[in-house]
Amino acid sequence: MNAKKQIVILIPHGVQTGGPEALHQLSDSLIRQGHDARVWYVLPTDLPAIDELYRRNGLSASTALKLQPRPNTVADYQKYQVRLAEEIAMTPDTCVVLAETYVHWLRYFQPCTPMVWWLSIDNAFEYLAVNRINMNLLRSERVLHTYQSSYAHDVIRALGCTRTLPLSDYTPGKPVAADGEPAVDPAAKTDIALNANHKVIYDVGAIAARLERENGCKVHLIRGLTRAQVYDALGRSKLFIDLGNFPGKDRLAREALMRDCCVFALDVGAARDYALPDECYFKPDQVDQVFAGAGELMRQYALYLELSRPAQQAVQRERMIFEREVAGLAHAFGA
Repeated sequence: MNAKKQIVILIPHGVQTGGPEALHQLSDSLIRQGHDARVWYVLPTDLPAIDELYRRNGLSASTALKLQPRPNTVADYQKYQVRLAEEIAMTPDTCVVLAETYVHWLRYFQPCTPMVWWLSIDNAFEYLAVNRINMNLLRSERVLHTYQSSYAHDVIRALGCTRTLPLSDYTPGKPVAADGEPAVDPAAKTDIALNANHKVIYDVGAIAARLERENGCKVHLIRGLTRAQVYDALGRSKLFIDLGNFPGKDRLAREALMRDCCVFALDVGAARDYALPDECYFKPDQVDQVFAGAGELMRQYALYLELSRPAQQAVQRERMIFEREVAGLAHAFGA
């Protein structure tokens, strides 16, 4: 990359979800590959401030946008390399990375080289209203669109965005015990884990009760848990069931696979990107079939774990794929 190029990545300050972690992974990879990547930790109050500046004076190539360099406050992100941005030079030599929830900020960075990273498509819909963004601005050839899932790619192409590149993320490695052996023992698994967050429209309480009754096991509801508690629940479970809407390639299912936990997913959104066995997908109007499927999997866990190996191996390859995609992104920014 041209040495004068600088990449500024906008990350919501103090937020711990899959999207901000992916943005930290991008910062870390760019720095390790020798590029000048900077992070702007954004607060909700920053939008009115930059909008007022935009409306009062405009933001042109002669503008240097001064930033408050806030430090990272999420302990789990300390493993990623980050350099804080102190200003944004509003020129084509500055590449600005916006996650899809900041797509309505695109107007402010027109003098720069903008990129939108579509991680969670459904979360972006509220920002794509005509009163929030000019769609022709989004479709400009100056804007690079990167996508984490085939679902995201299909949607942004349907929106008329033609300059696209794949940019995924990666799942942290499989846990190991102190002696170097895997920390998860498949033979010790007895339970089921169930995604119970707000993205699931079904009665997760009733589903959990029936699963426990029919399979004689404990069902762990994955909701409001710490990361360590989630990992513990997945480590104890033979099966993870996610009936969410998969607005992007969610992390939970991949974390489950890395812990020798088979996955059932609703066949919507980006779920097909996991490449699970066909019998592990369920249509939204056929959720009752989950119970029969769960009973069979619990009886033949070893078989279904073996059938899930290709999906698990795909997760294990994510890091290498991501590093190559980041190199391609840097080339697209600087060439």
